[in-house]
Amino acid sequence: MAETDLRAEIEALRGEIAALRAEQAATGRASGAKAESAPGTADFGEELRTLADEILAFAEDPEKGIASRPFASVLGALILGILIGRVIH
Repeated sequence: MAETDLRAEIEALRGEIAALRAEQAATGRASGAKAESAPGTADFGEELRTLADEILAFAEDPEKGIASRPFASVLGALILGILIGRVIH
């Protein structure tokens, strides 16, 4: 009984995907076409550059960075340790 419900759900999802693809093709936005850029996309790229610059500055003089932001440093080390622990196990 549950298998037939799952199959019906999968078929319904496939139908929705087909309808979305048809709608996308009808509006002229094929999957290979360049989509309109979302608002804030340029800002996101600038934010990433700023983040990369901050990380590089922090890595150049770690003692100064840790001394200026001890709580953030300990929190970052804790999160990194948790992530490494999850990957190892």
